[in-house]
Amino acid sequence: MVLDYESRPPSQEPDRKFITALARGLEVLRAFQSRVGPMSNKDLSEAIGVPKPTITRLTYTLMQLGYLRQTGRNGKYVLGPGVLSLGYPLLSSSRIRHVAHDHMAELAKRGGCTVALACRDHLNMVFIDEYCGNSSTTLRVDVGARIEMANSAIGRAYLAGIQEEEREQLFTELSKVYGDDWPDLHARILNAIQQVRDRGFCLVDREWRKSTRTVAAPLVAPDGSSVMAMSCGGPTFSVSLESLEQDLGPRLVHICQTDSVFLNY
Repeated sequence: MVLDYESRPPSQEPDRKFITALARGLEVLRAFQSRVGPMSNKDLSEAIGVPKPTITRLTYTLMQLGYLRQTGRNGKYVLGPGVLSLGYPLLSSSRIRHVAHDHMAELAKRGGCTVALACRDHLNMVFIDEYCGNSSTTLRVDVGARIEMANSAIGRAYLAGIQEEEREQLFTELSKVYGDDWPDLHARILNAIQQVRDRGFCLVDREWRKSTRTVAAPLVAPDGSSVMAMSCGGPTFSVSLESLEQDLGPRLVHICQTDSVFLNY
């Protein structure tokens, strides 16, 4: 499960510089991230809370630009190849992604686990690279896939790496999303943040998924202006707590500390 979000943070006051039409167009594209299969104008209208006539104009425009295409005779939409032209330059130009990949591969092979690199997407984390050390037993994640920040090790490591003011702002938004579940979840996040302060990484054991356990650590640019996170984990039957806490976790911290200097390149 991932968390969808509005075109603006709910706490933000009306902004004359904010272009609502552009935001709605981007919301249409984002709607496909949280649903499998083609979507009709009615589906999109219900998903993002925009009137159907407005959606019809937006989907027509996005289709003309190559960001959407229609499938079959039912007139439903799927993402078009033009979307790749938006995301690929970000991945191909990411220095940290290229530098960290070999280190991620080495750690994944050593532990027979999956190592992943992610950055924040509002209240989620989006994977920008991954390496599976053992294809038959490791947890697979896809580049571009999102995961909840609050419930994942990689998200909690990110929260540990950012400045307190930004973290408190995110906590405010998360509390509105999770409602009555927030106090317990907040306590677990604070525990993970303390783990990062004490030993450089945090552990999430059978919480995000009952059959997996993961450690994660933040990557923080030297000037603090950029933060990502990296995780290492897999199924409980193949990755032990001892190996994560005594071996893979410390090695993960070393990789993050070494490679974080490339975050701003």
